[in-house]
Amino acid sequence: MIKLKNLIVAASCCLSQAACGTYIPSQRDWPKTSSGDVENMNTELASSIVCELSYAVTLAIKNDREEAEDRSNHKLYGSFLYDWGVEVATDFTVSENTTINPTTAWLPLSQFSLAGGISKGAVATNVNTFNVFYPLSALYKPDIFKTDTKERPCRQPAGHQEGSPLVDIDLRILPLLESRIQTVQLHIADAPDKKEVIKGGKNVLQQTVSIKETISGDITPTWKFTTSTVNASGKLFSAGRERTHKIVFTFAQLADDKQTLSPLGEAWHINEQKKVGIIVQQ
Repeated sequence: MIKLKNLIVAASCCLSQAACGTYIPSQRDWPKTSSGDVENMNTELASSIVCELSYAVTLAIKNDREEAEDRSNHKLYGSFLYDWGVEVATDFTVSENTTINPTTAWLPLSQFSLAGGISKGAVATNVNTFNVFYPLSALYKPDIFKTDTKERPCRQPAGHQEGSPLVDIDLRILPLLESRIQTVQLHIADAPDKKEVIKGGKNVLQQTVSIKETISGDITPTWKFTTSTVNASGKLFSAGRERTHKIVFTFAQLADDKQTLSPLGEAWHINEQKKVGIIVQQ
């Protein structure tokens, strides 16, 4: 027979030894959790982002040029892109949590019963962010990307995504750029470089992509004795891992120095990062 006092002491010892969730988790899933594996993931993701941007910018401009040949006015509506830039902010957040919750019910040979439990949990989070800027003129690669195919020659598909769900997928940048060109063509909006337009005014395009992966599990063994039950209800041990990858793309006119976006574009970029949680508001 196991006495209630002994059960409580045993549970306390178990909790005092628990350390799961108190270490900094890796950005990648097991077993590829080494620093080299994380570096490979970041390299592949950065390469994939640049590939998608180059593909979208090049095809948006080339499609506009090909369509201009069939237009009666032969006008180009996407030429403003040469004076635009894009800022890209990424956020890789990994959170791991562990909970230990042993419970005991003491049932002596009478109408009286006693139940108790102890719970301990820990959560560890690893956040990795970076921000880069590209002038669209540097992303225009007509020799690499062709309008008659959806292939991205710069991709290196190896049957997996190198640890990130955002590697080698269509980030839907091309429709975003073509939607702005179309509004100019339909005269819904003026071309951003028209003199009548206030410099930097209302000429911003944004795209935010976020993918969340969640893994969880628990172990619930139960022991029954003559006058007591250990862990009759609740979960003895549970753990979870949540990984979120976010990317914010902000397209806008270049500032005078050609090294940053216009003030309005920069403001939109920062505000969107606050909105999606990349930058924590004070």
